[in-house]
Amino acid sequence: MKKYINRQHISLVLALFILYLAIIFWPHFIKWAGTLLGAITPLLIGGVIAYIVNLLLRQYEGLYLRLFKQKKARRFKRLWGIFLSYFTIFLIVAIVIRLVIPELINCIQLLITNHSRVITRFIATFENNDDVQKILRNFDPRHISWAKAQKYLTYGFGGTFRALMSTASSVVSVATTAVIAFFFSIYLLIYKEMLARQFSRLINTYLAKVKRPLMYVVHTFDDSYSSYIVGQCKDAALLGIACFIGMTILRMPYATMIGVVTAFGALIPIIGAILGASIGVVLIFAVSPIKAGIFLVFIILLQQFDNRVTYPLVVGKSIGLPSVWVFAAVIVGGSISGILGMMLTVPLFAAIYRIVATDVGKREQAKEKSIAE
Repeated sequence: MKKYINRQHISLVLALFILYLAIIFWPHFIKWAGTLLGAITPLLIGGVIAYIVNLLLRQYEGLYLRLFKQKKARRFKRLWGIFLSYFTIFLIVAIVIRLVIPELINCIQLLITNHSRVITRFIATFENNDDVQKILRNFDPRHISWAKAQKYLTYGFGGTFRALMSTASSVVSVATTAVIAFFFSIYLLIYKEMLARQFSRLINTYLAKVKRPLMYVVHTFDDSYSSYIVGQCKDAALLGIACFIGMTILRMPYATMIGVVTAFGALIPIIGAILGASIGVVLIFAVSPIKAGIFLVFIILLQQFDNRVTYPLVVGKSIGLPSVWVFAAVIVGGSISGILGMMLTVPLFAAIYRIVATDVGKREQAKEKSIAE
């Protein structure tokens, strides 16, 4: 009993000491954590890329093994799988750019053409304005405050120059991070079996007692995120194709570009559909307000069909998260990290919901069994 009490006292004192250190050195800890996070950001992004690409890699490797059953050919399975996975992603991006950019240029040209009369009228009004002409005729360089001009050149123009340099530095930093993340993702995919074995050895060595529940949590999160990514991509592709076909039949302008925007918007739960429809209405309204109204009715009907028919069939109950919790996940994720947070918190909530529901079910069964006995 005394040993138990002494251990409790030691644990309490140690916890209070750690809390004291955390309060005193909290600013230093935050600064250190920010530096560390900035250093490992390329690796984290590379891990996310590798996780997404691995979904394609497993499909290509399975196809490769069905096509080439010789043992000598199997050693090239990973090489060809990685190549085809990245090539597929780059090809999709290239096709999207090729389809969207020409229509985007046409849209900008149309907007400029429609508003050129307004711009010309504004310039003519400016040139024919008596007050403006009077100011220009009375302009005298001797009345210029050269001290203020120097101050503007130093701080105004200099500040603009510094902002441009900062922007250029940010672009270079983003490009460097992207390159590092890309190559790190390839390394992760090449050595994923070795990393899995090392992770398993660490678990067996240091966390053997909690290995079973820990691996259950890991597999649940993996299943939730992989099902969500695959399901959302399939549903988004079908929705974009259906939007393009419908707009083509209705002879709507910018069918390709709006179809792509709708597909990408569908990747964002709840909010994405509204964003895609809003962009489409604005673009078509510049051409014809009547067609914009027709498109609005069409996209609402298409979204309802997708929510009630396509999405349940494609995604099904793989996520297993009720709609009320999907809405809560979107709100929380959007508040934390914007659109990216919305996309990541839905499968996170789904995994937590599944784990809690399973645990509650087991406890209820155990309780009912104990009562029956």
